[in-house]
Amino acid sequence: MQPLDLKNEISAFPIFAKLDESQLDRLAAHAEVLRFPKKSLFFSEDNSAQGLHVLLSGQVKLFKLAEDGKEQTIFVFGPGEPFCLCSSFSDGKLPANLGALEDSRVLFIRPPEFERLVREDPTILLTMMRVMSRRLKEAMDMIDSLSLKQVPSRLMAYFESRHRNGRVSLDLSHRELAKIIGITPEALSRTLRKMADNGDIRMDGAEIILPQAE
Repeated sequence: MQPLDLKNEISAFPIFAKLDESQLDRLAAHAEVLRFPKKSLFFSEDNSAQGLHVLLSGQVKLFKLAEDGKEQTIFVFGPGEPFCLCSSFSDGKLPANLGALEDSRVLFIRPPEFERLVREDPTILLTMMRVMSRRLKEAMDMIDSLSLKQVPSRLMAYFESRHRNGRVSLDLSHRELAKIIGITPEALSRTLRKMADNGDIRMDGAEIILPQAE
């Protein structure tokens, strides 16, 4: 990809919104674009990943694996979102695994260029702190849901944290959503039907409607 095309692609991302033209030009000139096919594992708890990573296109999940092989999805990232943030400020060791749910392209900025950027424009660090704070809160909410709440309450908490005007766009497969909630896909389907029968939610194609939040 040409630097100009990359510059145009990333200029609308919130994390780079405050950069001026010259900073965007240099960022695009020094950045690398990494490509990962669907279902590939591109970072793990055993690998280091220093530097800044921002998803350009596709979908990426952060997940943990138990000793018995059970998978717990923690976050799912979409285009424009930075990830591997904790490793950017530490020794690079990751607390979980990262895999591609779709064919994905990732913007990668090596540590020296990343440090130069944040020295010139600290708003990048502020944006990253906001993202990390939001994800920490979501992680705490997930721990609370998985340990203390029944399955319908877990699902409702997930929907309520992501709705816009009472509507939640399910951009995940039922299999991935089930991993986030900590149940099987079959149990997820049964719970969704029961919640719909009870009037707690309505299903409209790939969207979940929350009557009480509309």
